[in-house]
Amino acid sequence: MIRRSFLVVVATAACLWAVPPASAQNPVPGATAFIDTLAKRAIEGLTSKDIDNADRAARFRTLFTETFDVPTIGRFALGTPWRTASEADRAEYLKAFEDFIVATYATRFADYGGEAIRTTGSRRGDDSEVFVTSEFVRAQGAPVRVAWRLRPTGDSWRIIDVIIEDVSMAITQRDDFSATIQRNGGRLSALIEALRSKTSTAGKS
Repeated sequence: MIRRSFLVVVATAACLWAVPPASAQNPVPGATAFIDTLAKRAIEGLTSKDIDNADRAARFRTLFTETFDVPTIGRFALGTPWRTASEADRAEYLKAFEDFIVATYATRFADYGGEAIRTTGSRRGDDSEVFVTSEFVRAQGAPVRVAWRLRPTGDSWRIIDVIIEDVSMAITQRDDFSATIQRNGGRLSALIEALRSKTSTAGKS
């Protein structure tokens, strides 16, 4: 069963080895090359048994912030509270958001087992966005369909969402964060506290 969490996808998807597109439907080859390069960098930099958790976390943070549009993802995941939050609260939340992802998922790259992701093509979306389609190739079971939503940034790209079997991980995370805030009287500070608590717990595991 697939865990439908955007944060899980952030860590898991990047650690899989990419193979060339299996389809000729690839009108934006630069975008598919970006996803392939992301996977290669993760394999080469994060899966070695010779680096400790602190080094792996630092490398993961660099890869994550260079390839995912963290501010855009964070703003979307927070939703309506972003509009009313102060600049200080926004900065505090985005820092907690990034730290949580790094602390929780960086160590998972040490467990890489040789799984693969096969890019199958790309298509243009609204405005300048591009969707790169791919499949997770598992040792057992049918492949899992994955689409990467990208936006151009200068001469490169940034990931703003990952869609697994037609379910948006960004929207899923937004629902999770909204529920946390609602359970705590609408306080953004409660979400920040929850993220920090989970970060601290993950760092001790």
